[in-house]
Amino acid sequence: MKNKVIGTLLILLYVFLVLVPVIILLAGPKFSGRPALLDLSVSLAFVGLAIMALQFILSARIKSTHKPFGTDLVYFFHRQTGIAAFLLVFSHPILLFILDSRNLRLLNLFSANSSARVQIGIIAVLLLIGVVWMAEYRKKLRIPYWFWKLWHGIIASVMIPLALYHIFTGGNYIDLPWKKALWIIYSIFFTLTVLYTRVIYPLRLIKNPYKIKQIKQERGGVWTITMEPVNHAIFKYMPGQFAWITAWKTPFSDSEHPFTIASSSERNDAIEMSIKSLGKFTSKIQTLKPGDKVFVDGPYGYYSFDRYPETDRLIFISGGIGVTPIMSMLRSMADRGDKRPVTLFYSNQEWDTLTFREEIEALQKQINMKVIFTIERPPQNWQGEKGYLNSTILNKYLPPEWKSNGTEVFLCGPAPMMNAVEKVLLASGFEENQIHTERFALV
Repeated sequence: MKNKVIGTLLILLYVFLVLVPVIILLAGPKFSGRPALLDLSVSLAFVGLAIMALQFILSARIKSTHKPFGTDLVYFFHRQTGIAAFLLVFSHPILLFILDSRNLRLLNLFSANSSARVQIGIIAVLLLIGVVWMAEYRKKLRIPYWFWKLWHGIIASVMIPLALYHIFTGGNYIDLPWKKALWIIYSIFFTLTVLYTRVIYPLRLIKNPYKIKQIKQERGGVWTITMEPVNHAIFKYMPGQFAWITAWKTPFSDSEHPFTIASSSERNDAIEMSIKSLGKFTSKIQTLKPGDKVFVDGPYGYYSFDRYPETDRLIFISGGIGVTPIMSMLRSMADRGDKRPVTLFYSNQEWDTLTFREEIEALQKQINMKVIFTIERPPQNWQGEKGYLNSTILNKYLPPEWKSNGTEVFLCGPAPMMNAVEKVLLASGFEENQIHTERFALV
């Protein structure tokens, strides 16, 4: 209930901060000779710029703003509002061209008709196009994550001051002192946010480092790294949450990567992450050595059964490395002595590459759990389920009462697998609010 109230207040505050520039713009003396289309053009630009300034808060990983919604939802909102801001700002020059086609001459940055204010405004729009283009096509163009993140931040940090300069020299739209004061406040807000994310927060992480205690190879090309704090306590986290890790560099390098915490939340001596070798960073994980220093920023995420303490039954569905948040929850249940009934559906391509296979089988003796392995390419004489998880398999192992209120389903795995299983769950009688997914689409 508390999170819902805080979330509602944050949403209202966000809407207010986005709309207040337009309210201020329309307040005060009216200019009778000003075309309505011009007012609309400037209003849309003001809203777009306000959204862009707030983007720095959304991406700053401030825990109090992420907690009511979950980091994955906040980042999804960040991406969608970034696109909205682009469309709003881009509509500003388009409407000016519609208003008077002679304004097209202003696009020539070297023209005598192009003032410094106009030139800087055009450069700001071009930078905005670059930011959105890189964000939308990063994966298709195979732009490395660290390269994208570095330049995404740099370009955005340059673009906002240029846009603010364009506004401050914008004539009668902010000619009154109290109108200027609004954009001065936004400028201070933007500056403080950048200072916090780029300087203050990295310094806090540097003061609380972790060191590698152990590197362990698991089945399926997965490496488990155990990290213990250096002269400080481990942050408290819920099973299923994730953290950002920086290795080989400092937090100032902007090269952190998000991974689920796989260890039990009851541990207070160390935390574990189990990482599959899938890319440039993850393929180097096994080269870490005991004693190496790393920096861990967490916890984040909304994906945890601790948010549903009253539930009677738990269903875990995982595919491949998506088992890591499930392992955190299972290990926590074992350490807590939690005896609620659990059904685990674990899908994988091959039996021999099934990560944590032996530990999962051992956990059946510690908690009230039934495990169903589904193997796409099973070995000879395999007696378990084959192929993909489907409604036939689900209905075979889940009694009707497990589909009623009192059951929560936690699903994590490759996106195609989760999309398919979600449809199966809904068709089998589960309510949408019973199904919780961890999609990890943060960037």
